[in-house]
Amino acid sequence: MAEILTSREVAEYLRTSPDTVKRLARAGRLPGIKLGRAWRFRKADLDDLFAEPMVDRALADEAEKRVTDTGDGDYADWDDVKKDAEGPA
Repeated sequence: MAEILTSREVAEYLRTSPDTVKRLARAGRLPGIKLGRAWRFRKADLDDLFAEPMVDRALADEAEKRVTDTGDGDYADWDDVKKDAEGPA
């Protein structure tokens, strides 16, 4: 059986506040489910978030943001996205 955590337990585990956990869950940035007025999270799902290479995820998030920001259906050039994410040389 998977270990199920409350928002307070997740906050302690991630060393943040319960309000931050709830805000991230509402935004879809933390995997969880709302049961009535309370959020519940599987510990394994939280661990999986940190198992992914974070740099790759940051690049993917930035690329998605740029695609969304263009508004005209054009895609951002991947090389530009990588260069911007890496910062100044």
